[in-house]
Parts: sequence; C-alpha cells; structure tokens
Amino acid sequence: MFDMPRHLSRMDARQIPTGLLFPASAAPPWSRQFRSDDLEEVRAFIGNKDGPHSRVAHGDQPLGYAMFQVSAPNTNLGGSESGVSQAVRGHVHGWVLHLALPPGTVLRSGRRTSAQTVPNTAVLIPPGWAFTRISPPGALFAVEVDPNALMAELRARRPDEVHRNLTRMAMPELASGERMGLLAAASELVLATEPGIDDRQQASAEGRLIERMVDLVLRDAVTRRPGELALERARNLEAWIDAHLGEPITMGTLCRVAGVGERCLQKSFLYRRGISPMRFVAERRLLAAHQWLADASNAGTVTEAGLRFGFSHLGRFSVSYREAIGESPSQTLAAAKATACA
Repeated sequence: MFDMPRHLSRMDARQIPTGLLFPASAAPPWSRQFRSDDLEEVRAFIGNKDGPHSRVAHGDQPLGYAMFQVSAPNTNLGGSESGVSQAVRGHVHGWVLHLALPPGTVLRSGRRTSAQTVPNTAVLIPPGWAFTRISPPGALFAVEVDPNALMAELRARRPDEVHRNLTRMAMPELASGERMGLLAAASELVLATEPGIDDRQQASAEGRLIERMVDLVLRDAVTRRPGELALERARNLEAWIDAHLGEPITMGTLCRVAGVGERCLQKSFLYRRGISPMRFVAERRLLAAHQWLADASNAGTVTEAGLRFGFSHLGRFSVSYREAIGESPSQTLAAAKATACA
C-alpha cells in the first residue's frame, strides 16, 4: 500500500532523494506499515507498539494518518504523515533523533515550550524523556537508537563521558552538509534492512548512522554528572509513584521512599527526566487520568478522574490536563462515551 518503486530498493543511498524517506507513501515494501483515518485505531496501534501515550487530533477533515517502520539490531527508523494537526504526549525509550518534523511544530517538556521548528531543525531526545509534540499537518521522520549502542560509541570516542548523559532535549538547526550527511546515513540504513541484505552491510550502515548521531550529541548536548541516586533506586521510586498516584505525595514522601535528601533527588530527576520530582508526579497523574477518561468501559466523571489521581483542585487539573494532552478532560470523556455508544 506504500510501494516504493522496486528499482529504488537496489540504489545506492547517495542516489536517493533524501525527502523520499519522509512520506509514508514512499515506505520500502518490506517495512511495517499502517494507515487509518480512525483516531482510536491509531491510538491502539501506536500504544501497542510504543506503550501508553495520548493523541489528540484537531480538525474536521479525515485524519489521513500513515506510518512505516524498519528495524536493525540497535535502531528503529520510521516516518509518519497526518492530514490534521495533532498533539501527541508520550515518552521515548532510546535516544531519538527527529530528522524531519512539520515546520511550526512545538515541543513541551514539563512547563517548558520550545520555539517553532523550521525545515532544518532536528530534535535530539535522551532516553526516558516524556514530552508533548504539537504538530501541524505534515510528515515526520525519526531514528531511535538503543542507549547501550550509542553510549558504547560515545565511550570509545570520549572516555571522560562514560558517566555522563544528555540532560535536556536539544533542538539544533543543522547546517546543510550536516543534515545531508545524517539523511544519507539514514537512507543507507533503511535500504540495508531489506530482507536478504548481508548482515555485515547492515551492521556497517548502522554503525555509520550511530556515529553521525554521536557527532550531534557531542556538538549540542549539555552534559552533567548524575546525582548520587542509583539507577535501580530511581527506577524503583518511579514505579512506586505509578502505584500511588491517588495518594498524597510530597517531596518529603519521595525522599523517604528513595532514602535520599531533597537536593540529591532534585538533581537525579533533572538528570534522568529533565524535570523536578514533583513535576514528574504531576505528569504521571495526568497521563493516568487521560488513560482512565479515554477508557470507554468507565462510567466515571471528570471530577472522579481528578480525585482518583491526586488532583485536589479540579480547576487546575483541567488547565494542566489541556496543556499536557491537548484537549480538556471533558472532551476526552465525551469522545470515549461516543465510542462506547457507536
């Protein structure tokens, strides 16, 4: 359904117009592909692939959503298109590089909102980050790299970076040559995922793309040593938060559960997530409230959702929900009820 002319699959990546990567209509025939005009189908498909997230579409015209994905041992590459504006809330698992976004896209992390993207804007996101992407209609292309594979390249080149990582989302504007180099490396790897390609060719193409991404990390990343909170303890604390969202949670509560002081906890969350511990709690509550309101099997109310997930001030809950999700809680609930009655 998204056929690339067969002769293109055998071309050298340098001969392929780099824009060909971005539209889902140009996906290689061996890629994983999906198309739908139904927002609920898109939410379910992406949720099964990438985990819990929210997605709100704006506009009366058909959604026109299409995507494709190919994979190598340490990377996933893919593109998507949408015929309407979208607000998407989710998080990334590995290092993610957006090489193309619809111009005018805005990203939010915590309470910080980026400037609008331009055609040469790239977005580099560290593992574990949660963010909201608000995009006009258009095409997107992104690369996700396993954190261990990227860090191995980084360690080999910069031994002093062994215990360091990216502490914020970076949005560099790429020079023409830099952008073309990244696009050519991505093109080469996309073609190297074709079934029957020699594994050595694929490994070589993957290595070149990871090398280019590390170039970008070293150029634009602001690095800082993590706090004293061990990675396993940080993960345990985040799991505890998810299990106690409806209970009163204060900074003191988090310090007791983690077994560290406030300063260490603040530094650790800024390092791992780019936001404060209490902002992380608020965002996990908002995402949980969205999932509950969007579940057509629930017969609850917006008030019940707010109270269930720890929001004592319902007015602030509605404002924060709209900022993070892209629509009001009542709109999410109404859409879920409409789906249940259909």
